[in-house]
Amino acid sequence: MAAILPGEVGRAIDGALALFIGRAPPPGSFDVSAGGFWRSFGAVLLVLPAFAVSLAAELGMRAAAGLPDEAEWFVASRLVGLAADWVALPVVLAILAGPLGIGGRYVGFVVVRNWGSVVAAAVYAVPALLFNLALVGESTAVLLSLVALVAVVRFQYAIVRTTLATSIPTSIGLVVLDLALSLVIGETVARLAGG
Repeated sequence: MAAILPGEVGRAIDGALALFIGRAPPPGSFDVSAGGFWRSFGAVLLVLPAFAVSLAAELGMRAAAGLPDEAEWFVASRLVGLAADWVALPVVLAILAGPLGIGGRYVGFVVVRNWGSVVAAAVYAVPALLFNLALVGESTAVLLSLVALVAVVRFQYAIVRTTLATSIPTSIGLVVLDLALSLVIGETVARLAGG
């Protein structure tokens, strides 16, 4: 994976934030060249802090529920899940790009999706952070997580519509596919980790 270029992170995050709030990204926000495609996978490193906050909340909730303290195995399994989830949709969509007629827009979608994942992870981490700081209880954190999920699903739909220019039904189908892949990966990893 090529090194991320100076200024690339700031431009990409600004573009992703613009999409998140329903605005058009500033011109040049995303590098959709072949190099930009591969560098965008490095955005996973920016996801890790928010991911760690969410993991801490999960571990706290597990402890409160009296589940076994297997933090190392739990964290390792979640990291494996993150890695699998990070590449699952790009791989599946690479296979489907031709039949869906989006081959020419595939690279742009993956680039924006990868950088958008940084924003999505931060949104997901807010309820977890509030829980970790004991500002909200578990039930409130779960409710806020559902609100975050709705916001992120809307964001994912905006990314699909903006980058792939697919029809509404196809766009919804791609968002559902992404969610389904995440759920399957999460469930598989949880089962392998014993819970």
